[in-house]
Amino acid sequence: MNIKDFILDMIFPIHCIACDKIGAWICDECFRKIILKNEQVCPLCKKSFTANGETCFSCRYESDIDGVLVASFYRKDKAKTILAKLIHYYKYRFISDINLPLGKILEKSILLSSLKLPDIIVPVPLHHRRLRWRGFNQSQLLAHYLGINLTPGLEIPVFKNIILRNRYTLPQMQVKNRLDRKNNVKGAFIFNKKEFHSKQIKDKNILLVDDIITTGSTLFECAKVLKKNGAKKAYAIVLARQ
Repeated sequence: MNIKDFILDMIFPIHCIACDKIGAWICDECFRKIILKNEQVCPLCKKSFTANGETCFSCRYESDIDGVLVASFYRKDKAKTILAKLIHYYKYRFISDINLPLGKILEKSILLSSLKLPDIIVPVPLHHRRLRWRGFNQSQLLAHYLGINLTPGLEIPVFKNIILRNRYTLPQMQVKNRLDRKNNVKGAFIFNKKEFHSKQIKDKNILLVDDIITTGSTLFECAKVLKKNGAKKAYAIVLARQ
């Protein structure tokens, strides 16, 4: 720890966002209160229950996504959950260290599911303007956590720049209409041909990582790029559905 961080910790000590206990952004007791989802639904129709959030039979031709595993709850009983508060601190108060408890939530969700472990992990990319504003790609930090911890001692490769945002889009949370959200990200992602070759993902099982799913349009567009370039399967995992 450098002197600056030491002084900041003395003046503004880290405290649990749920109970204010000093020492960590989320204490062990409050972390255990975060409930993992035990039921998953098709990410398109949101009606059909599927084992791991797979796309149901009726929707399988409507998108390139093979499924979205949603780890936990953003709201419960009309109130924001502890997880929602963690995500807010992570994304909008720019506290990158919160990737560790959030990454652990994703890890636990995957290990409790029956999903096949991926060959490659891909974070949803940020546009360079938003990356400069936030200072880090929240999805990329989560993806790296999973790459290291899902199979300890045998790291899963993370292709952080294989998909690029080729234009700036409004945050999906700011776009209220479902169709507008779809159009907002339509064609916004491209395969990074300068650094990658489609042979690197041909017939591979890919796991996309993001923090929140709203309508799913962003993940569906990313899956389209991966499938177009040879991926066998494109699943996704998110912390919660908003």
